Amino acid sequence: MKKVNNLSKVLCALGVSTVLIAGVASAASTYPAPSSWNGVGSVASPVQSSEIDYVGAVTTLHRYYPDAMVTSISYDAKHHPTYEVEAYTKTQKVEMKIDEATGQVVSNQAKSISAWNKLKKSHSFNPQNSITPESAETKAIERVGSDFQTMEWELEMESNKLVYKLDMTNGGDKKADVKIDALSGKVLSAKVKTTKY
Repeated sequence: MKKVNNLSKVLCALGVSTVLIAGVASAASTYPAPSSWNGVGSVASPVQSSEIDYVGAVTTLHRYYPDAMVTSISYDAKHHPTYEVEAYTKTQKVEMKIDEATGQVVSNQAKSISAWNKLKKSHSFNPQNSITPESAETKAIERVGSDFQTMEWELEMESNKLVYKLDMTNGGDKKADVKIDALSGKVLSAKVKTTKY
């Protein structure tokens, strides 16, 4: 009987190990190849160890504020590429800026709040439940054209819906503002305008 129990334990451990290895292999295959993605604020390749992605920015925030509930993530590629994560704890409103290239915290502001309310909680989200910024940009490009690229994006709740807002440019006289449903990938709106110099 002991041999059967020991064999059962070994087989169970082997099964769990197989599931874990399959999960790690599956997760690794979701990263794009280093040369396959040139979009801004993209998911970082494991090869680029110092560079972080938007999930890494949230992880950095949670190192300082473990119970913080994220209400907004934005990325700015115009000057010095940074992520900004806004969140609430039960006693503070937090705004943290993180350098994309180094993963270092550029600024960390926490303001005391007098009351924690349901509104703040209802506007929080888990970024891992949304599509990636690459997917959002791909959907936007399908709508406005391949000559556009994203300069800034923001992920936040809007009218009880998690939305990507992308500011795009064609590098010339046109800009586009595109909103993407962050759960389904559906284009909610796309406005292209000509800028005057």
